[in-house]
Amino acid sequence: MNRIPLAIACAALAGLTSCGTPTERCEARVSAEQRNVARLLQEVEANIARGYAWETNVAGDTGFRLCAGGFRGGYGRLGLGYSSCYGGPETVRKQVPIDPAAEMRKREALQKRLAALSSQGTSQCIARESGTR
Repeated sequence: MNRIPLAIACAALAGLTSCGTPTERCEARVSAEQRNVARLLQEVEANIARGYAWETNVAGDTGFRLCAGGFRGGYGRLGLGYSSCYGGPETVRKQVPIDPAAEMRKREALQKRLAALSSQGTSQCIARESGTR
């Protein structure tokens, strides 16, 4: 079976789904913003409940490591040896202290933003669409 027509059909469907009326695109942006603000709010509330936050850093990695491995020698012999290999960057997650008052202010601001998006987001999209007609 030829896969090129299938790939073209999938690309065409992906292109069509990105289309939509300006109202639909606006509503999609508002929904994405609501999800983002809700995720941030959950993170801040978890930080307040724990009393600390998590910070994720990528440690500076030279990329050189010694890795053990096997090899096949001459005459079908097996052996063990070391060689250099690349393990990729290492992600380090550590606890960092928080300022509870600042986190409370952040939570209040995010709650207000989420309420504003929930009450006005879609109606603004509809009003903007009707104003352009």
